[in-house]
Amino acid sequence: MANYKPITKTIQLTANDSGTIVPAKLSTTSWGLALVRGTAMFSNVLLTNGAVEIWESTKTLTAAPDHLTFTDTTGMFGVTCRANVQLRIKFYSK
Repeated sequence: MANYKPITKTIQLTANDSGTIVPAKLSTTSWGLALVRGTAMFSNVLLTNGAVEIWESTKTLTAAPDHLTFTDTTGMFGVTCRANVQLRIKFYSK
């Protein structure tokens, strides 16, 4: 079964459009998915209850991440990303 990602559609509305139906054509694109599952560690120490930011492709780490999730009490995390792209993962823990 193929996976599909919705294509973003912006619908411009004004106060005069309140309560009216505004038609819009929406579509999807095929999207290969990968489930990234891992354990956050640093120097053999689990990074528990921390944040995980993931960038797809070669975006700079100063750009907004494509995905954000958190580790649990055992340092494990999981997130669905696009397949066949480079992933850059950064962990934050206290």
